[in-house]
Amino acid sequence: MVCCAAVDTAEAAPGLDWLDGPALLVGGERAADLGPRVLALVEDGDPEPLRVWLSRTGVRPEKPVRLV
Repeated sequence: MVCCAAVDTAEAAPGLDWLDGPALLVGGERAADLGPRVLALVEDGDPEPLRVWLSRTGVRPEKPVRLV
């Protein structure tokens, strides 16, 4: 859902990284710093790193996500 919200509101795009597979491109560059923030939320229950990333990237989490 984070990736969908980034595509919908921050003009991100899906991409492929030849080592890691699917990637999120923000401003034409791979968002390499997203994974650890999602991991902090899932493993530690700490949403703050992901919230900061979303805000810094321009993702509006309050906007409904389009699933197509």
